[in-house]
Amino acid sequence: MPLETGGRADKMGNSYEISCIIYEMLKVFREVNYSVVIEALGDDEVGTDILITDFEGKKEHQQCKVRNASKEYWTIADLKARNILNNWKKQLERDDDREVVLVSAVGCTHIVDLHTRAINSTDNPTDFYEYQIKTGSKEFQDSYKDFCKGMGLHAILYQVKVSKVK
Repeated sequence: MPLETGGRADKMGNSYEISCIIYEMLKVFREVNYSVVIEALGDDEVGTDILITDFEGKKEHQQCKVRNASKEYWTIADLKARNILNNWKKQLERDDDREVVLVSAVGCTHIVDLHTRAINSTDNPTDFYEYQIKTGSKEFQDSYKDFCKGMGLHAILYQVKVSKVK
């Protein structure tokens, strides 16, 4: 069932984001995170609700979405429609010490599967495509192509960027 439109949905989304912020701030106290920035400024703000920096200086840009309207999951098309993929691309292109995360109460199976396949592959993009993508279902292959288009990348060159997406 979808969230109510308007005020209550906004409040529920804000409550979810606050919970995510508290969770990450507790990690600062446990010395897992070095810092947590809420609603960063400048380039760090693009597509970022929470910016986390670890003790090695790596940054994680989190975008919090409690739900995906009335859907029980996220699709690549949903991520594209909400400009999430474009924002991820902007952050990942800034430097190699950045990761992007969609924090949501509902899953995005194809992104999770793509990430898992990327980290379980060699550093060779051709091998990744041949053994991790082409051996997948037609639906997964189409999702991969949509992801690549959404990120504005040529399909075979994605292993490096995809491996940074959680």
